[in-house]
Amino acid sequence: MRQIQVERLAPIPAVESNGSLIDFILTSPDEVALGKRFQKIIQMLGFSHFIYSQIDVSQPRLYMICSTYPDEIRRVWADSSVSVRDPLIAHVINRTTPVRRTDIGDDGSWASDIFVGLKDFGIHSPAWHFPVRDQTNYMGLFAVTPTKADYEALGKDHFDHAEMLLPALCNQAHETWCQLTAGGGEGAPSLSDREIEILSWLSHGKSTEDIAEIMQIAERTVNYHVANLKTKLGVETRAHAVAQAMRLRLI
Repeated sequence: MRQIQVERLAPIPAVESNGSLIDFILTSPDEVALGKRFQKIIQMLGFSHFIYSQIDVSQPRLYMICSTYPDEIRRVWADSSVSVRDPLIAHVINRTTPVRRTDIGDDGSWASDIFVGLKDFGIHSPAWHFPVRDQTNYMGLFAVTPTKADYEALGKDHFDHAEMLLPALCNQAHETWCQLTAGGGEGAPSLSDREIEILSWLSHGKSTEDIAEIMQIAERTVNYHVANLKTKLGVETRAHAVAQAMRLRLI
């Protein structure tokens, strides 16, 4: 979905109790502010990038909600086949403990296009993954990673400590995200086939330009339908539209 741009903050070598950081997440006024606040928090912990996705555990299928990774990486990761190909998805569905790909013997060979791209952008790999379960058919999955330079400068012990702080922060971020994007009404709005198709492409991380090319329609037509979708779903952003559509079982 939307790639949030946040000013790079200098990582700090030590972090106090995460109570105030949880409050910082909890008081986010909307999902855009929440994404920016979460980014600032992980930067304080020494990380540089994150992806927040939701997984429909009944399928399973992964929906990218927010990412600060480079656009080239985000587009590949948002591809619908990732949730089928990625061994990590099957591993985390029934777990709530942090995991890295090395923990499950995943060398990333199934998606060299993603992992080679990370190295090209100077991003450390493998990422730390934090699954979050709730009472619905959807779970949250956060992936965070530092730059290679920051990992080398701060060292393994620093990130081992940061890993202990992140589960509570990720749980609160997921809960807050769900609360902020929860719909006010019970019934699902009536959407046209074209609106549903556009929603589906949005959930795969496609841009207006991408969708226009795929569907062979003008970009202004895509934007027109997106505006209608946001009105019908009672939301302000594309990411919110996808999250709302998921909860209403429209996609």
